[in-house]
Amino acid sequence: MNARAFILLCGIATLVTLGAAATAAVITVSPHQVNPGDTITVTVQGLTDESLLRMSWEVYIDEPGPEFLWSVEGLSFPINLENASFRITNQNTVTNKVTLKNEVPNYETRELTHSGNSVDGTWTFFHGDDFINGSWPVIRNEGTVEEGKTQVLSLVEWYGIKRANPEIPEQENGGPDNFVIPFSFSGFEDGRVKFTIQVNGTDVLTDEVTIGSPVSRTGTLYLKSSPSAAMVYVDGVYYGLTPRKVTGVSPGIRRVKMTKEGYSDYVEQVMVTTSGIKMVMATLRPATGSIRVSSIPSHADVYLDSALVGTTPMTVTGISPGTHTVALKKDGYQDYIRTVTITDGETVRMVNIFLLKSGLSQLPGMNYPNWSAGGIGSRIDLDARLSRVNAQFDKVRF
Repeated sequence: MNARAFILLCGIATLVTLGAAATAAVITVSPHQVNPGDTITVTVQGLTDESLLRMSWEVYIDEPGPEFLWSVEGLSFPINLENASFRITNQNTVTNKVTLKNEVPNYETRELTHSGNSVDGTWTFFHGDDFINGSWPVIRNEGTVEEGKTQVLSLVEWYGIKRANPEIPEQENGGPDNFVIPFSFSGFEDGRVKFTIQVNGTDVLTDEVTIGSPVSRTGTLYLKSSPSAAMVYVDGVYYGLTPRKVTGVSPGIRRVKMTKEGYSDYVEQVMVTTSGIKMVMATLRPATGSIRVSSIPSHADVYLDSALVGTTPMTVTGISPGTHTVALKKDGYQDYIRTVTITDGETVRMVNIFLLKSGLSQLPGMNYPNWSAGGIGSRIDLDARLSRVNAQFDKVRF
């Protein structure tokens, strides 16, 4: 059966140096037009050891029929990824089967097959705490499609740290800094492969390879917010201010973010299809934080920026981000005043604030002022207290 497949391969790498200075890698993909089964090559330059390599694949199949299939041929890793994991999630499926075969130089051939039924149309397989290198002669994902569904979406993630594999004594490092990753696609006639490559969390390449002669199939997002004029990001790409219509969006799960100064970010995972317009209506919540405050003794009046807000113990909510003044006041006790900085979603803890009685100076064995990091407001110096008690006994000793 000839099924048109629209395949998106999103993200070959997020590279983050661990415990060393970050390295700026240069990555390219070629060629930009191939037939099914032809080799696609990702070329990487400047990937040093102890870098975290992350590969995300998004495979979108349009009109697969009652069964779906995609496979990757000839994938080869000339580097080693330690502490590596693999995850795949299929959507709009009933049955699922994933087969992975890995041939590691000077080690062994390993094959992993996992299958299962979807729950509410979704199935996930995860394999972690392993290593990835060598060649991969088989990466195959197949199964059956939910009745009435015309699309199957597979989300695939690989990640690990580039370093020598302790299981292979011959390895002295994680492999070359400059290398190529070749592979090809089969199981479909027409499609596209889209690459979004990141280095140290920064996009360094967004490119696309056409396979065969696919029909152009994209979706549309209409994004609106209250209040308006929020900045719009789709999968990290800026598209302007709301209200905003974004066309040419690749089908699949897209990450939509709307942000506006003074408001908390709005983030939503949105399924984009090739039919109709997907509308996202966001109500932005004012950015706020809170303060948890208690005192010894309790029932002290709490003032926030000179306004009485309650008595201890209490939590003051709905505080705008920025610097604020908190004061505790109680008859017979000295005022306690402190400035705090609030960030969105944060709760600042000011607990067990020790209030001094009016006219009372600092006592031996007590450390003042209150402990700003939270916990008990003042701390007891036991040695100093013990010396003070012993001195009192010396005065009355016979």
